[in-house]
Amino acid sequence: MAGEILLYTAPWCSDCHRARQFLDEQGVDYKPIDIDQNPAAAKLLAAETGKLGIPYLVIDGEWVRAYEPAGGAFPRERLSRALGLDTTS
Repeated sequence: MAGEILLYTAPWCSDCHRARQFLDEQGVDYKPIDIDQNPAAAKLLAAETGKLGIPYLVIDGEWVRAYEPAGGAFPRERLSRALGLDTTS
């Protein structure tokens, strides 16, 4: 599994709640970064991704979008691969 994992999030974000639930179900340790409480984190998110869309994971320094635009299905498979989780079961 990956090393340090950050989750850029906000309390009002439904996709963020799904991302947290997924990470918790998988037993993944992560540090939440609330962009509402941390304006510098919001600026970093925009600088790194070109947008303020959340949730975003940072996995060992790599930015991974943890949502699908326009309300698409939760990207479980993509996140599982990015986190190095076993997807065969």
